[in-house]
Amino acid sequence: MSRTNIRNRRSRKKIHKDFELQLTSMMDILVIILVFLLKSYQTSTNSFTSVPGIKLPLSKSQDNPPDSLHLIVTPEAITFENQRIVEFVQSPGAIDGGASLSYEFRDEDLDEGGLRVVRLYDALNRAREKAEVLRAKSEARDADGNPLPFDGLIAIQADKRVKYETLRKILYTAGAAEFRTFRLLAMKQE
Repeated sequence: MSRTNIRNRRSRKKIHKDFELQLTSMMDILVIILVFLLKSYQTSTNSFTSVPGIKLPLSKSQDNPPDSLHLIVTPEAITFENQRIVEFVQSPGAIDGGASLSYEFRDEDLDEGGLRVVRLYDALNRAREKAEVLRAKSEARDADGNPLPFDGLIAIQADKRVKYETLRKILYTAGAAEFRTFRLLAMKQE
């Protein structure tokens, strides 16, 4: 190797003492990205998905439903928080491949003159009691220092073919279990 090559390599490897990395503009970019990500991030524990075999009504509303307990009314049964609570009586017919959509309850499933669904009422009461225990243990308090009151919010995803009489019994049952705010879910119309 010649001496000129060695000198050229040494001069290339030298870093000038006055060289400084400019972090100001890089920090600005990172802050802008961070603010964008925080503004666009949404947290929700809701996972409302469409159930096979259920036809939901359409809605033009763009609002997302708030966090709440989830009740699903399908042609076969009522499901609350992913547990099948009540099975409907299926009668032979000509609708939907041989089974009519009757949405009829068994006599032993109803009480209070046929208005309240017993097993649904029991499941809703257990959920309310659990929520009240969790609120009592929570550090969140009202102005007087008492635990926050039970909000009584329930989201209902019901087939659009459900009879009014059936839906009325379900809403009556939820009201009897101290659920006072109902959110009837619908599909977003594109």
